Amino acid sequence: MERVPRPRLHFTPRAGRVGDLFGVLTSAGSYQIFYEHLSDGAPAWGRATSDDLIIWTEQAVSPPAGDGPSRCGAVVTGPDGPVLFHTVDGGRVVRAAADPGLTGWRSDPSGPLLGGPPSGVTGMSDPYVWWAGANWRMLLAGALRGGAAGVLQYHSADLLNWSYDGVIVSRDRAGWGCPRLFPLDGSWVLMITAGDQIAYGIGNYDGMHFTARAWGTFGRGDVGPIVTFVDAAGRRCAMARLGAEQGTLSLPWVLSVRDDRLIASPHPNLDPYLISGATGLTAAGGEVRDHGDLILTMPAGGETTLLADADIVEVTVEGVSGLGVARRTGPTVPGVRFARFGAAPPGLVDLGRQEKPGP
Repeated sequence: MERVPRPRLHFTPRAGRVGDLFGVLTSAGSYQIFYEHLSDGAPAWGRATSDDLIIWTEQAVSPPAGDGPSRCGAVVTGPDGPVLFHTVDGGRVVRAAADPGLTGWRSDPSGPLLGGPPSGVTGMSDPYVWWAGANWRMLLAGALRGGAAGVLQYHSADLLNWSYDGVIVSRDRAGWGCPRLFPLDGSWVLMITAGDQIAYGIGNYDGMHFTARAWGTFGRGDVGPIVTFVDAAGRRCAMARLGAEQGTLSLPWVLSVRDDRLIASPHPNLDPYLISGATGLTAAGGEVRDHGDLILTMPAGGETTLLADADIVEVTVEGVSGLGVARRTGPTVPGVRFARFGAAPPGLVDLGRQEKPGP
């Protein structure tokens, strides 16, 4: 069997693979990404650094603090360095602080910040923490009594003592995880995992409630949970874990809102690394094929952009929400290549407007 070249720009640990992502921290124009490090050994937390979001340098992995990692945690910059939040035992929220020099992690405090779900909630997980201008806020995915899914909110002045605000949004007969909420282009965007999809809502957030005008699907194909962050130039960006077994890091994407759709565009820092032309790849009417094999179906729209790195293909369609990811089936070559294909013929164009009921 032909050996697949190692991806050039899709970061993969030397030993093991990328699990879920905790977040990206920006400082003085450089970046650190924190992730769950998966291998055949004991669980660990990994970290990589970059000056441009493209070329990443792997740093030493560390044992997780306390009872171990939970998927879709969050990392923020605290007064004394990075602070990482995660859940254990289906609902207790715990916090870990980085040791000086980022040589490891320690539980801080030794016990949970939140001992379990509030009244009316049967389970919660996947904390997401951000500074809201006057205080810190934490979102958690919640399972509500009666079978609904909800996003819970807490607030804090010091990242240690948290008060419950309530449910900011809910949906009957749904299963949600990994909530991310952020302002973008005059609106607020809520990203969540919904089953095996990455979904989003675009609407208004008043500090206590999120009200969506439209819902849509962002991730298609082999896209795992996503982290978003603001880069050194002030752009709202996103990265994701690609694949479950392969466990590699996506390329960086710039997010924007257009006509109540969440659009992804390749980060401009990619430009120096791209080689035009991707042999064997074609795209028409939303169907992406590799040497004739259908590897991904996207909604039809405008121009389709493909970025191929070894056997990984990331896809966006102009005017269509989100990002698609697939694995190549045909021969691959080293280097990162891109190709652009024109829009579908008139009459076949579907801009993929959101389904109003939501995920």
